[in-house]
Amino acid sequence: MRRSRSGTSAALRAALLNTLVAAPLSAASLPAHGPLSVLVISDEVNPNNLSDAQLTQPGDISAALNAADSGLTLEGKATEVSSQCVDDALTALQGGRPPQVVVYFAHRPALGCDKSDQQAALTSALEAQLKRGGGIVVFHHGSYTWPGKEALMPLLGVSASSIAWNTSEGQRVFNVAPGHFVTTNGVVYTARAALTGMGAVPAGMFEYFDNIPDERYPNTALLTQTGETRTILFASSSGGTRVLGYALERPGWLGRVLFYQPAEYQPRALDDRAGPNFQILANAIVYSVHQEGGSSGSAGSGGNTGSASGSGGLGAGGVSGSATGVSGQPAVAGASHRAGAPNAGASSNPAVAGGTASGGVGNSAGSSATAAGRSAGGAATTPASSPSDSGCGCRLSSARAATPSTAVALLLAALGRFGRRRTSKRERATR
Repeated sequence: MRRSRSGTSAALRAALLNTLVAAPLSAASLPAHGPLSVLVISDEVNPNNLSDAQLTQPGDISAALNAADSGLTLEGKATEVSSQCVDDALTALQGGRPPQVVVYFAHRPALGCDKSDQQAALTSALEAQLKRGGGIVVFHHGSYTWPGKEALMPLLGVSASSIAWNTSEGQRVFNVAPGHFVTTNGVVYTARAALTGMGAVPAGMFEYFDNIPDERYPNTALLTQTGETRTILFASSSGGTRVLGYALERPGWLGRVLFYQPAEYQPRALDDRAGPNFQILANAIVYSVHQEGGSSGSAGSGGNTGSASGSGGLGAGGVSGSATGVSGQPAVAGASHRAGAPNAGASSNPAVAGGTASGGVGNSAGSSATAAGRSAGGAATTPASSPSDSGCGCRLSSARAATPSTAVALLLAALGRFGRRRTSKRERATR
């Protein structure tokens, strides 16, 4: 039996609609990168008496990273090991093919599956991870100093204590490193306000988003070492000015430590894959790894200024470059820049995906950006794809592309117009 044209059109619309509805309507956005092996070390604490759906707990992080809409290209699947039965994590870290990235979400010191103290072994394994070029992402309560973890915290560069759960104001997350890959790639901020500087946190007007609810760590201290380069990425004024995130490099390391504190409330931290918190986590995972080259530099006052340089990137080439100054804006996709004295005025930042980026507070005068092009006085433009130091093209986006939900609406509108045109033709034919 021959199907009518109108029936075919209706069937086509239905098939396309089913396909689009089944697809994720939101996702994290990342540049192309080589497959990453990721190990999560986690445990559960629940001082705020949250439900399973509300609390970020063991199994949740790896599930989010393995989701189709995580934006990550993974080598196999991300694995997750309890800090209270850490044997498999130690085996992986000490083996011939260690993970490229460790997401450290452990509040308590490491124990073997036989309940023996394995914290010293884990600390040594994490130090070796950084020296060989692997990354460590310290996520939320990984930064918390618990009895037995004290020797690990200087390696991670942070020590947090005390908690404050807030359901009315939550925690305001300021981007204090405008133009940095971790703070910029795919991250949407909803407003802009003044931030009072304190310690390593710069003062100025910065974009921010609000996390409501959120768990604060009012007592957060940076543990600095001579020669390190630490770029403060995020800060908060909620309940006092303090650092919420940074990128850390030290002499002898080929990898980086990335720290991000917000993550207690699972719906905002992990379930909203297009939201800022998960996007920041995904950015940090990608940015933490160096596979070639290294880093060097000296820290300035507050352990926040200085310079770092490194080559290589991710897999066959990804995020690489140099960082300088309080806002320490790493070059991405093969772009590079040098800065003069911090806070001396406007600067040019490497832009991404053919866009532009301009310097703000904490950037430096006398800088230049090159990525198959050069401009001065506050803006730099790059082609949509440019080679990294290891020779591979890497495509970055400074703003989120149209969401699939927008595409659904546009396609359905087009199909509707197509259907109306066919109906009109049939009507004219019957007159």
